[in-house]
Amino acid sequence: MDEDLSIQTDRLRLRRYQSDDADALAGMFADPEHMRFYPTTFTLEQTREWIADQLERYGRDGFGLLIVEDLATGSVIGTCGPAIRVVGEAEEVEIGWHVGPGWKGRGIAPEAAAAVRDWVFEHLEVDHVISLVRPENLPSARVAEKLGMRVDRTVDYHDLPHVVYRLDREGARIDP
Repeated sequence: MDEDLSIQTDRLRLRRYQSDDADALAGMFADPEHMRFYPTTFTLEQTREWIADQLERYGRDGFGLLIVEDLATGSVIGTCGPAIRVVGEAEEVEIGWHVGPGWKGRGIAPEAAAAVRDWVFEHLEVDHVISLVRPENLPSARVAEKLGMRVDRTVDYHDLPHVVYRLDREGARIDP
């Protein structure tokens, strides 16, 4: 991943995590409503570990999740990006997203995820992408469907049931 990677949409800028992003993300990851599909909320230290994991991914895999900023204000409003996940026995490129409290319902996740989808198919040699979605997480299921993904299978991922949404490169709609 390019050190200066920045993906821009009409309303958003997606950029690499920086070690000093913890304070901007801590409120989102500590919010029980936001984290309801995770086993637990994150402490500030766990948020720092999450960031360290992304920085490690950049070096190891060449890419990882990105910070999502509101283009108009520069505010950190979430995260979105590709990450390698081991699902079953296979390494897959997953597109994941988080949209912070107060920003949900504005089309942020589909806009950011579509930009990431397009980046993946332009820059990575993969024939498909996935998204792991908890069965009860209907908002994320709708985002996956808006990306053109369809249910592929169900799996236990980190000891929790997940639906695997999949989009093949040849079926992908790449936005200009």
